[in-house]
Order: sequence, then C-alpha cells, then structure tokens
Amino acid sequence: MNNNKFNIGDLIKLKGFKKLSINETPVGIISANLGLDKYKITWTDENIARRFGLTNVMPIEKLELISSNEHSV
Repeated sequence: MNNNKFNIGDLIKLKGFKKLSINETPVGIISANLGLDKYKITWTDENIARRFGLTNVMPIEKLELISSNEHSV
C-alpha cells in the first residue's frame, strides 16, 4: 500500500468502531478507486451497512485497512 491509498481487493472497515465486535462493524472490500481519495466499497453485510446508512462510495478518511491485497495491479 503506497501513500495511504487502498488497492482493489483490500479488506477495510469503517473507522471509529473500536468498542463493537467485528460482527457489528461495517466491513467491506474495495472494488474500485474513483479518484480524489474516494473508493467504491462492496459491503460484506448489507444489513449492517444499511443500519449505519452507508453508501457504496466512501472517502479515504472514513476507512481503515484490515487486510491488504498486495498483489493487485
């Protein structure tokens, strides 16, 4: 990962959920880099994403890396 940028396929979570269990935390996969530090996210649990009112496009400052996909092109 270069310059705090995410790669397609990286597993991320929404920042600020340190006290909740991972089962209650919005988790997703980066599906596209839209430029201007915005990413298209595929949420792994749509019910949790809907509960928190999340869209599929999120700015980088709201995302935290869980696992990097180092082999993306």
